[in-house]
Amino acid sequence: MEEERGSALAAESALEKNVAELTVMDVYDIASLVGHEFERVIDQHGCEAIARLMPKVVRVLEILEVLVSRHHVAPELDELRLELDRLRLERMDRIEKERKHQKELELVEDVWRGEAQDLLSQIAQLQEENKQLMTNLSHKDVNFSEEEFQKHEGMSERERQVMKKLKEVVDKQRDEIRAKDRELGLKNEDVEALQQQQTRLMKINHDLRHRVTVVEAQGKALIEQKVELEADLQTKEQEMGSLRAELGKLRERLQGEHSQNGEEEPEVSRKLGAEVVVEGEKVRAELNLWQWEGGRCQRHNLQAQRGAVSTSALPPAPSVPLPTFRPHKTSGQSLGQAGPGPNPGLKNIKTPSPVPGLFSNKGHFTPWPDCLSVSASLSGSQQGREEMRE
Repeated sequence: MEEERGSALAAESALEKNVAELTVMDVYDIASLVGHEFERVIDQHGCEAIARLMPKVVRVLEILEVLVSRHHVAPELDELRLELDRLRLERMDRIEKERKHQKELELVEDVWRGEAQDLLSQIAQLQEENKQLMTNLSHKDVNFSEEEFQKHEGMSERERQVMKKLKEVVDKQRDEIRAKDRELGLKNEDVEALQQQQTRLMKINHDLRHRVTVVEAQGKALIEQKVELEADLQTKEQEMGSLRAELGKLRERLQGEHSQNGEEEPEVSRKLGAEVVVEGEKVRAELNLWQWEGGRCQRHNLQAQRGAVSTSALPPAPSVPLPTFRPHKTSGQSLGQAGPGPNPGLKNIKTPSPVPGLFSNKGHFTPWPDCLSVSASLSGSQQGREEMRE
């Protein structure tokens, strides 16, 4: 009762929330509240009153769940898009810088080539002049003064210094070009590493969204099955109450006949009561199992939304043994010989088999019989009771 009150309060608080603040768990609470309201309607008017309305309500809840989940996933996608745009802009900036740097390198190389060409032409010209002077000296006896000789030596020394400085400048520029090339290669490697990391993060995000969607769908299916099972349990409890009332009437009638005829009390009432008890115990055991499965899947859904658990990590459901009943034998007489036999209406009640686990290895869940099949089985039990009265 306390859990039902807590879930009802949570659903009412979810209905009072702002639309932008709704979460998937709020949608589940609203679905639980709607399920309780359907149970009340089923108790008062039967399953046929909401047979056509229930699929539409379920569809509306599914649409609401998808919209809420999209609303929560959209900020992450926006952040990833902004990060991608930022990386693209950085890449374009790097490419633009590389182009400018390449143009500067080409200009420097052109200048260097022009200067080298000028220097080569000057060297060739000086060598030609030197040859001419050497030929003139060899053919003519020209006596140079000491001042002219020192002047000529000074000119050649200045030219050597200029050549040395130019060579140093060219070597320095060549080293700078090589350093820029190495830096450019490192930047390209960084860009490629960032792109690979972005691709990996997008793939991980896609896998996590898929897992969360699968777990949410399983949790929604569990909530629907729990609502159907609770409705089935209430219907069967009502059926058991009516069977107990009929059993009391039948027992009084048989006791009256026994007191009049002096015969032994037949075993029909005992066998009928035993079957009613077994039927109730089966339903209670299955309800406990479904409640355990629902709580386990909700906890797993919360963990999956935090990005920590995959769908294959669900622990196996515990096996809940159904109660067994051993009929009591009277003196020298078995149940098969006690009387006209058990109530035929009880045989028509189709009780679902115990569920070992809601999910198989692939993540599929075992469906539960819907409300119409339960109503059909209860109608069969009603026919059996009418035959017993006759």
